Amino acid sequence: MRLGWHALAIALATGSHYGTASGAKASAVHKLSDKAFDAWSDAQELALVKFFAPWCGYCQAMAPSYEQAAAALKKDGIPLAEVDCTKESKLCEELDIPGYPTLKVVVNGDYVKYNGSREESGIVDYMRRHKQAALPEIAAKSFDTFKESANVVAVGFFGRNTAEYGVLEEVAQELRDEYTFGFVNDRTLAKAQDVPAPGIAVFKDGAKADIFAGAVTSESVIRFVRATSVPVLGELSSQTFGNYIRAGVPIGLVFYSTDAMRKELETQLEGVARDFKRTVSLALVDARIYSKHAKMLSLAPTWPAFAIQDVAQHTKYPLPQPRPVSEAELRPFISSFAEGRLAPYYKSEPVPATNSGNVFELVSKQFNSVAFDTSKDVLVMFHAPWCIHCKRMAAAYEALGAAMRQYPALVVARMDGTANDVPSHDAALQVSGYPTVVLVRAIDNRIIAYSGNRSIESLTDFLRLHATHSLGASDAQQIEVEHVQPAYDVISKHDLGFSPKEARHIEL
Repeated sequence: MRLGWHALAIALATGSHYGTASGAKASAVHKLSDKAFDAWSDAQELALVKFFAPWCGYCQAMAPSYEQAAAALKKDGIPLAEVDCTKESKLCEELDIPGYPTLKVVVNGDYVKYNGSREESGIVDYMRRHKQAALPEIAAKSFDTFKESANVVAVGFFGRNTAEYGVLEEVAQELRDEYTFGFVNDRTLAKAQDVPAPGIAVFKDGAKADIFAGAVTSESVIRFVRATSVPVLGELSSQTFGNYIRAGVPIGLVFYSTDAMRKELETQLEGVARDFKRTVSLALVDARIYSKHAKMLSLAPTWPAFAIQDVAQHTKYPLPQPRPVSEAELRPFISSFAEGRLAPYYKSEPVPATNSGNVFELVSKQFNSVAFDTSKDVLVMFHAPWCIHCKRMAAAYEALGAAMRQYPALVVARMDGTANDVPSHDAALQVSGYPTVVLVRAIDNRIIAYSGNRSIESLTDFLRLHATHSLGASDAQQIEVEHVQPAYDVISKHDLGFSPKEARHIEL
């Protein structure tokens, strides 16, 4: 019998645990039915439930780890259970289980999201952490061990009956899945750590503590903990990109192409990285692996290279090439960014000398002046030269432009999304696939996405419904065009160098 790789992987993952029926051990995992579910859940102070389907390959691969975690957590009094959704379909529908396996934590009868891994050690660590207080008190004699117990440890130096304790406890409850928290009521220890009391500090990878300054609020402390959680001049990769995103600080990407170049840059730029760590998180990036991401930041493949990426604002600031990536260049460049004097860079084709066609050819340099003209409704199609769905839609869109020319307050436009960046922070204009069609309304500039088919009739109906300026009752002539459901080509996230999940955060 031929065994595929996926099936083989599952067999290897599950075989050692299940073996033969005669050698099977009693399961430590509770089997829950619809009838027993509510009563069992209400009785649990802390538990974990897996919702699965027997035919699911991922569920089968996870089964041994879940069983081992259940056995390990028995002594902690943390039960693990499972629900077979093929047998208890009504229950799984009521709980809105999106897929398999889905894990949910039970806390005093309430179900909350599980944010840990699927390996035994990850499940065990996650559940044990949730059994402890979110903000435990740490004895002075245990402090050195505690501050090195995780990659990022946030410590409050104050007593339990203080306003600062209440704030840090709230923060710890929210961020306990990401970082480790504790508090110490010892002014002598605080002084030894150069932390004012009351005060909050973050200890990271054995480095000197980062000390919080400012008004102690949940929002400000969360920003502080996240911003200080990333290393000074660390390595940015698909594994660490999520940490930099959560930090909420613009990223300064230093691209290198050899190990020797990396070492030289690390030595030269460490001081810059420390001085600007609250403004820009400098990180080293291997151009041999992530050259596509450099291209997205409008950097030519000449190394080293540098760019600032503000993910939250969908903006990029490449250091003009061939200026050297050095301390002397980066200090004023980052300072200009921090002071708001540095303009973001938007890739653009030249403005067309003439633009008299039925469809207005839009480029980045003129995008805002055309698209956000409050006197006109502007329909924009973002397309790509290689996109087959764009080509199929071209005839209908051209005919639409011809039909709408009688309305001076309506512009039908298109822009090549591969050659032009969208110079807007608006999330509705962050294109993830082609073709993408949006209407920017006159007067209020509200952006409405089009989701109809590729026919002129559907496009005209969309304009008639949403445009600020009224259209006639029958303005468009029906043309021969394939009537199908909307389709588009998704931009390849792998081309950016990071995984698809992470790449959702880095589209500019």
